[in-house]
Amino acid sequence: MTASMRPFPALPHRAPFLMLDRVIEVGRDRGLFVKMVTASDPCLAADGTMPAVFVLEAMAQAGGAVLGAAGEIQRTPGPLAKVDGFCLHEAVRMGDELRVEARLVRHTRGVSIFETRATVDGRLCAEARVSLAVPPI
Repeated sequence: MTASMRPFPALPHRAPFLMLDRVIEVGRDRGLFVKMVTASDPCLAADGTMPAVFVLEAMAQAGGAVLGAAGEIQRTPGPLAKVDGFCLHEAVRMGDELRVEARLVRHTRGVSIFETRATVDGRLCAEARVSLAVPPI
């Protein structure tokens, strides 16, 4: 589903900690989002790079946005519960358009597990498997 067909999925985050700016596409089990890294971004380090923790947060929020777009009560996005295999391959810098992909791998026992990737100009900057806890109903 394209962004023009659906509003931005609901996330509990607000500026300045909403790391995703735009939906490129979002479906039942996957999504592609954009984060524009600007000079006015409060999450930039003094050297103009985006710290790894904020790249990871954008990847986790992408998973939450996929769950939010699914619109199912049993798959409501919850807090980041676990990170496996996080690797920052390349720095993300001011002026970059960070594209964040999330693909749902499994949803079981109150946890949704996503494979996530972050790229700039087609180059892999970061990847991780993130687990989001599902809050009790």
